[in-house]
Amino acid sequence: MTPDRIALLLSTFAFLAAVVPALRALQTGDWRRGMAQKLTMALGFVFQTGAIYLRGQVVGQCPMKSVSDILVFIAWSVVLLYFLVGTTYRVSLLGMFTAPMVVAMHGLAFALPGAFPDYAAKPKIDALVELHAALALVAYAAFALACVTGVMYLLQERFLKRHLIGGLFYQLPPIQGLAKAIQRQVLLGLVLLSASLAITFKLDTPITNPKLVFAWGVWGLYAVMGFIAWRHALSPRQTAWLAAVGFVIPFISLWLVT
Repeated sequence: MTPDRIALLLSTFAFLAAVVPALRALQTGDWRRGMAQKLTMALGFVFQTGAIYLRGQVVGQCPMKSVSDILVFIAWSVVLLYFLVGTTYRVSLLGMFTAPMVVAMHGLAFALPGAFPDYAAKPKIDALVELHAALALVAYAAFALACVTGVMYLLQERFLKRHLIGGLFYQLPPIQGLAKAIQRQVLLGLVLLSASLAITFKLDTPITNPKLVFAWGVWGLYAVMGFIAWRHALSPRQTAWLAAVGFVIPFISLWLVT
C-alpha cells in the first residue's frame, strides 16, 4: 500500500473513532463533552492533509481528477469547514454528525472500482484551473455541511415533538440557530461556487462542457434554495429537508462529470 493510502486509512480510523461516541449518544440520548473526539477529529484531519499532499506528489498535480480523489478532497474540505465554523455550532456536537459522513466518503473512495488511478502529470499547472476546481469542491463541502446541519435540525425537531428532553437535546444549538446556520452554509457554498464559475470565463472552456453544465445546475438548485429560504417561502423544517436531501444532486453529479 502506498504512503498516501496508508495516511488516508489512518485518517479513516481516526474519524471512525470519533463516530463511536456519536452512535452511543444517539442510542442513549446522553452526550458528554470531552477532548477525545476533538483530538481524534484533529488527528484525522492531519492524516487527511498528509494523504492529499502525498497523493499530489504521486500524480504531479492537485488530486482532483478521479471520483475517489474528489471524494477525499470534499471530505477534507468538510472537516476544514467544521473546524472553522465549529465554535458557532459547538464543535464537539457538529463533529458527532460530521465524522460519519467523512468515514462514509473515505470508505466509498476506497471501495470504488479502480480507486485512486494513476493519471499523467500535467506538463504545466494552470493556477486558474486548479483554483476553479478547488473552489467548486469546497463549495460542495459547504453544501454537505448544510446537509449535516439539516439533519441536526430534523433530529432536534423530532426530540421536541416526542418530548425527548435529555442530555443530547441540551447539547444541540437552539433550533432557530440551526435554521439560520443552514442559510449561511448554503450562502457560503453559493459564493464559493459563483467564484469558481466566474473563473471559467477566463478559461478556454466551452459552455457545453458537461462539468460546467452540471456545475451551473447545482448553482441553480442552491440559488433557488437560498432565495426560498431568504423569502421564508418554506418552513424551517422544509428548508432543513431541502438542505439534507438536496445534497444528493451534487453528490451524484460527481460520477456524471468525472
